[in-house]
Amino acid sequence: MALLLSPKLAEAHNNLGNALAQVPGRLPEAIAEYRAALLVDPNYAKAHNNLASVLAQIPGKLPDAIGEYQAAVRANPAYTEAYYNLGVALARAGRTQEAIPEFEAVLRLEPDSAKAHYNLGVLLARAGRLPEALTHLDEALRLRPDPDIQRAVDQLRTARR
Repeated sequence: MALLLSPKLAEAHNNLGNALAQVPGRLPEAIAEYRAALLVDPNYAKAHNNLASVLAQIPGKLPDAIGEYQAAVRANPAYTEAYYNLGVALARAGRTQEAIPEFEAVLRLEPDSAKAHYNLGVLLARAGRLPEALTHLDEALRLRPDPDIQRAVDQLRTARR
């Protein structure tokens, strides 16, 4: 209804994109709605983040998704979800060194994010920075006790010996 009353309403386009993204086979329409939102408001960080999340699901579109996540954090430097998603996308693309600062940004904004500590720990371990990795994995475990995280910490401690 909002789109009928005001076709330029960015939030309405974004919300319609969110709804369409949940329906199998409707990703192209969701993408169109997110892009419509961004035509209305090019600095709409949530629309950039949502567009990126949809693009990341499409084979071959991960570089485009990364660009949209980057646009989201430029538009809103306090948007932790976008930093987190950008870190995940960069890690998926094999760009570990670029992903690390994104998780560090999340932790500057949300120091108690267990998932950011965990992902940062995993990436630091991949980068061979084991003492730092263990610090973040230990913190993730403290914040959210989990047997999988405990196994990762135990494996790293064994590897260090």
